[in-house]
Amino acid sequence: MLYPNRLQAALLFDRRIHDLEAIMRDFVRIEGMRSSVSFHLSETNPGLFYRLFDATDELMVTFEYVDRPANAQVFQPALSSVYTGIVTPDIRERITRCDSHILVEVSHGVMAGVEENPEIAAMFEAIGRERSGASQPQFERRLAALALITRIAIDHAMPLAVHWTQSDTLLSGEMFDRIAAGNDAPGPLHIHPFLFGPTAAPGESARVGIRTFGARHWLGREIIVQPNVLPWAANLETIFAFLRVTTMPNGYVIPDGDTFGPEDRSLSYRVLHHDARANIGYASPEPADVPFYELVPLKHLQYGFVADEHVPDANAFDDRAFPLDIMPEGQDERMALANEWFEKRKLAEGIGGRFEVRKAGEGDAPLAPEPPTRVIAPTPSQPGLPGLTGRGLRSRVFGRKEG
Repeated sequence: MLYPNRLQAALLFDRRIHDLEAIMRDFVRIEGMRSSVSFHLSETNPGLFYRLFDATDELMVTFEYVDRPANAQVFQPALSSVYTGIVTPDIRERITRCDSHILVEVSHGVMAGVEENPEIAAMFEAIGRERSGASQPQFERRLAALALITRIAIDHAMPLAVHWTQSDTLLSGEMFDRIAAGNDAPGPLHIHPFLFGPTAAPGESARVGIRTFGARHWLGREIIVQPNVLPWAANLETIFAFLRVTTMPNGYVIPDGDTFGPEDRSLSYRVLHHDARANIGYASPEPADVPFYELVPLKHLQYGFVADEHVPDANAFDDRAFPLDIMPEGQDERMALANEWFEKRKLAEGIGGRFEVRKAGEGDAPLAPEPPTRVIAPTPSQPGLPGLTGRGLRSRVFGRKEG
């Protein structure tokens, strides 16, 4: 679902917590200084439950303390992720120690997100009522508020773990605080990389792919990178760069079959669009449960990687000159292709990038290219840290059409 309304976080503790009211009041104070909102305390059960509502933005926030362990079954999908174990190796032991928890929820609208119930959503759609909070700015406003509340709670009492339900991400309290300190949305907190791939044979390096959970909330699709020779962290950086292109002001989705990368040409990935039920299997057929964007690595100079399908950079030509050996024979077909290139160029230039066309089949791609003078490399060597945001790939991204 695009821009889900009800956003929740659960903070797990190994002791009783008596700070819920202080957490709530600190949030009201800090948020009031940041955005000048005026929250009304509409419901309260001292020490156990508080509901805030801002009538201007119709923003609702609830705080609830539960003096018992959280339901461990809720965490099973997140625990099945290899990434969860990488960023918090002792996460299972932390959950076992849980004795109490705090639940925080942020939503837009007076109905507190109940429109997401399928029956109610269908009724509202039938009468033409728009869903509350169904815009990217409102969605990111809720994410920011929820992250702020969670970090305020961490300042009062460090939790064993935090479950961020929007991306089904499960982290230690310390790791959550580090990641949530960044302001990127979508960022590492909002995109859960589920890692997969075949078992490596003895003496071989593992090939790891990524399927995201969370990208659908911005794009209506998830993102997949099939297992390949590149480090998964490098592919994850490119996923964030792709998300940045699609969600930034004037952003757009790279068209099906086109490629993209930074201006220094140190990277190149092809974008493929897959509908739900399309085959996204790696070793065997597997229908997609949701629509996907697939990113196919073609070149990564940091790791000396060039795929056979990569069209050499030298094969770029001035598409505005409409070379006769490239253009179709028919006048109508020529005009259609020229208009396609024109529209794609406008999209790329709208985000400060550049559009270029390359002709396949001329020249040979280098087997081991030398890196350019300035290579924008993926940032962390360790996943899950604040630097893992795709920022390194965002300087200027351009689209390419290869034909």
